[in-house]
Amino acid sequence: MMNLSRISKNILSSGFALLVGLSASTALAGPPTDFVKGKTKDVTSILAKKESKARAKKLDKILQQSVDFRELAARSLKGHWEKQTPEAQQEFLDLLQRMLEANYSSKLSGKQLGADYSIEYLDEKTRGDLAIVKTKVMVKEDTKPIAYKLTKKDSGWIVFDIVIDDISLEETYRESYTAIIEAEGWDSLISRMKEKIKELESAK
Repeated sequence: MMNLSRISKNILSSGFALLVGLSASTALAGPPTDFVKGKTKDVTSILAKKESKARAKKLDKILQQSVDFRELAARSLKGHWEKQTPEAQQEFLDLLQRMLEANYSSKLSGKQLGADYSIEYLDEKTRGDLAIVKTKVMVKEDTKPIAYKLTKKDSGWIVFDIVIDDISLEETYRESYTAIIEAEGWDSLISRMKEKIKELESAK
């Protein structure tokens, strides 16, 4: 039987990477990279402040503006996603965002952005309405490659997947969430997500 703990770890790492990954910039130019850079000033300013409910609320807003959760769900749960009603899809998206927010809220608790953090933008490739921006994040002596996959919408570019050390959030969902759906059903996945959120939020 699948456990959401491992899935949450991947969500946590990716969500945290997205937030801090937006907090620096380089000379690399291009519309997809510009979208990532566009969030830089606000995130840097927010993470430089002490932890507070107001800070968490602002970070949540930026996350919602930066990631297309519907696109992520449609791609990772393809086949199962289309079978759900609009109401069921929206419930999943709401729970997914709450889980992600609860995870990175815990990760960022009591922390402020420091001078020991930097990010280097390495490459940007586009093909039609898809793009990937490759970066290298350095925190003290730890370095991680992080790639942001983006899709072009009417309003511009937006992230739909994050790859850390070759581990894709989309692929993680496809393997883990799909396994739960196929073994236990959609309702079981929703119940597990609610239980995990309750556990995370009660631990704050």
